[in-house]
Amino acid sequence: MNNMRGVTPLKKRKLADEVTHAIENIIIDNNLGPGDKMPSQAELSRQLQVGTRSIREAIRTLISRGMVESRQGKGVFVKENKMDYFMETLMGSFVFHFPEQKDLLIDLTKTRRIIESQSIYDVAVDPPKGFIPRFSSIIEELDEKAEQMNIDDYNLLDMELHRSIIDASNNKILISLYKHLTDLMVRCFSKTIQIRSGLETSINDHHKMLEAITARDGQKAKEIMEKHIGMTLDKILNYQ
Repeated sequence: MNNMRGVTPLKKRKLADEVTHAIENIIIDNNLGPGDKMPSQAELSRQLQVGTRSIREAIRTLISRGMVESRQGKGVFVKENKMDYFMETLMGSFVFHFPEQKDLLIDLTKTRRIIESQSIYDVAVDPPKGFIPRFSSIIEELDEKAEQMNIDDYNLLDMELHRSIIDASNNKILISLYKHLTDLMVRCFSKTIQIRSGLETSINDHHKMLEAITARDGQKAKEIMEKHIGMTLDKILNYQ
């Protein structure tokens, strides 16, 4: 098989993850669809300039994710794509390229602002049963973590708070999309810059969101969320 697009020699750092990522890119860049045969392990090893053992490990990872399947005596084939696997591959690509492209995180944050501001509007207008008590409980926990200055736990719980709004939409596509968006946010921050909104402002915004939702004021809740995520966006834009 001739050289394929999306193939570049790999660095040795975190080789297992990079090999898996590179093979995912081969699937996407060459528009391989369900039933298409993958290059042989020997061919992948030659093009990626890594050992066949690393290729085998990457193939096993992709099989476990459901992206490819091995057919005895025939080779490895692309399986029917599922949204979660597609999104995971796309987001993985963002993480690998972010250090050179800050605009990816800017776009990500803008996308998150669009999704969350509309979602909180819908939830505030018609909160599902049990949502408000759960939302209130998370805010109480956040307040406790802030008092203890337990920032790591606070940030994880903050993600849970925002995810609870998306979960309340009961929109399966949106829930799947948002999961990968937040996963990417965490991974980008851990690999690059630590961008944090002011803690006091963040706490106040959470309580204002709760008040707006309790009052069934969708527009107010939306405005608070837009401002809330806008602070993070401003810090990214101003980061040097």
